[in-house]
Amino acid sequence: MVTRNKVLVCVSLAFLLCVSTARLHAQKSLTFTTIDVPGATETDCNAINKSGTIAGTYFDSSGAAHGFMLSNGNFRFLNVANASATFAYGINDSNQVVGWYTDSLGLTHGYMWNGHFTTVDYPFASTTNAWTITNAGSIAGAYVDANGVFHGFVDVGGVFTAVNVPTSILTESTGLNNNGVMAGIFDDASGNEHGFVRNTAGKFFQVTYPGATVTATDRINDSGEIVGLWGTSTSGPFQGYTRINGVFSTVSVPGSTETRTRGLNNAGVIVGRYTDSSGVIHGYSAQ
Repeated sequence: MVTRNKVLVCVSLAFLLCVSTARLHAQKSLTFTTIDVPGATETDCNAINKSGTIAGTYFDSSGAAHGFMLSNGNFRFLNVANASATFAYGINDSNQVVGWYTDSLGLTHGYMWNGHFTTVDYPFASTTNAWTITNAGSIAGAYVDANGVFHGFVDVGGVFTAVNVPTSILTESTGLNNNGVMAGIFDDASGNEHGFVRNTAGKFFQVTYPGATVTATDRINDSGEIVGLWGTSTSGPFQGYTRINGVFSTVSVPGSTETRTRGLNNAGVIVGRYTDSSGVIHGYSAQ
């Protein structure tokens, strides 16, 4: 396994946090397709690229996690050698995949897969999660410092920059589009979870689904459309959402007890996971 040498760049991000305003609509009309890895006890679809290839994670009957890619009905499985778990969360139009894995010592590392695995670790971090990758190969994610605090990051050409929403106690960078606009989640000083979008000037905009106690913003496409989840309780259940042209729409798979929207591409196709009435978690795509 190859580990790239990284350079730490410390940047102070003291920009004003602004609250976004948006209108709320009911769920728009979507056609849902269930996606299950054969033999899996849980399937999560986490990202989708231009060609419709999906990256995700599934759990086998022993409870072990594995990454996968799904293209034209065919699965390809991603497992880091000697890892106890492999999670796939992001994919770009060149089918480069990012995610994280747990090694034999129980430590969590980020990775990028491009036919082979390359470890992506924020310098001196105890945990690294790689969430998303752009077509240029820039990676955004989260890391945990020596004090157990989560911070976002962006990795451009092997150079890491920390990302922290001002006054937050937790930041995770979960989305990054090809224009350099970032999305993610943060916990405010009271521990409440919100989504955020950070523009190319470094300014943060809070994203809160109307009436929600919890909002997560998972992805952003090149048009600035975002997806994520929301809930009225920190313990769930949660529903997915899209925000297009400032308008929120709920995403809920018919008959499900919970829906989470995890990814979208530039054509507006969304992916995620839902829980059925028997408590089984399935992946889905919708458009």
